[in-house]
Amino acid sequence: MAMTSKELFARRQELASKQHDLMTDDMVDEARVIEGQIAEIDRTIEHVLDEEDRMRNEYQAAPKQVGTFGERILGARDEFRGLEFGFKNDADPIVYVPGPQEIELALPPKRARLLANFAATLPSAPAQGSVAFKRRAAQTGAVASWAGVDPYTGESAAKAKVLYAWEDAVANKETFAGYVPVSKDTLQDYDELLAIIEGDLLQDLDETENTAYLTGNNASGVVGVLNTVGIQSFTTHMGGKYWEAIRMMRTECMENARTIPTHVCMHPDIKQAIDLYKDDNDRYQLLDNFWGMEVVEDFDCEGILVYDSYAARKRPIHGTTVEVGYYNDQFIKNELSILAERTSALQVIRPDAFVYATKANLDA
Repeated sequence: MAMTSKELFARRQELASKQHDLMTDDMVDEARVIEGQIAEIDRTIEHVLDEEDRMRNEYQAAPKQVGTFGERILGARDEFRGLEFGFKNDADPIVYVPGPQEIELALPPKRARLLANFAATLPSAPAQGSVAFKRRAAQTGAVASWAGVDPYTGESAAKAKVLYAWEDAVANKETFAGYVPVSKDTLQDYDELLAIIEGDLLQDLDETENTAYLTGNNASGVVGVLNTVGIQSFTTHMGGKYWEAIRMMRTECMENARTIPTHVCMHPDIKQAIDLYKDDNDRYQLLDNFWGMEVVEDFDCEGILVYDSYAARKRPIHGTTVEVGYYNDQFIKNELSILAERTSALQVIRPDAFVYATKANLDA
């Protein structure tokens, strides 16, 4: 998820302590490097504080959720009595369905993903459906000095004309769903249901939604950030110097979008290459300073994406629901299906706050 001001401040305190130790050891040059890192984090903290305050004022706080998602769907373990045909719950309020039966049947859940993803860094604000909004377009002209009146001809020079433009944009909703056929006995087993709902269905929904938010190109649904018109492209050939490219991309984001980037998203192979950088003497370099930006490793991101996480928003329409019912001839096979479904939209408010570089350009 997006870095909070508290997390950034904790990082700043850590750097300040490190700088103090370096000054105590009379390592002035190293301390000055840390001082630069602190200055970059201070700018990011200021930006994040402003965005957090704006988000608080713009949207009402969502009710606090108690327990994990699967527990909110199934209810308390000691009160669980199994699921029946027709069950549906959106986790609020909790639904308890009677039907006592005790069966010991456990399935190993899918392993949780090891890395965070791009979608997890974006703030979320509920929506009622597809969202129509205004997006700033390119400015024509600029304020300039007035040449005044020609003393010889008496003619007045024209003053500069500036045109500001906004364009219509729509964040279309898209539904992500999947179902799992199960036996009727499974509906009575809490542990197995918890594993299916939390360990499999919920993870698959998150990963599919993340892919759509990053690389989706659905004309009637979610258009991912990388396919959104207006994002910046970093096309400089870097010869594999990824770390240097990130610093240049950060500058482009600040210069052209006038915003402080909060995150840098990259493919794990690129992060591995950065971690294994060596100098001419075959010594590893500790390149862990990303100028106040949080590093996100995502297999859906083939290159490097530097961005301000507040420049886009996840817009959930109805959240995630879990439903039980029959599919095709399951009625005569002693089977049912558990369906998980989520509808959401992606609202890219400031496309130019995303700077993307393909791995092909970075390697060239």
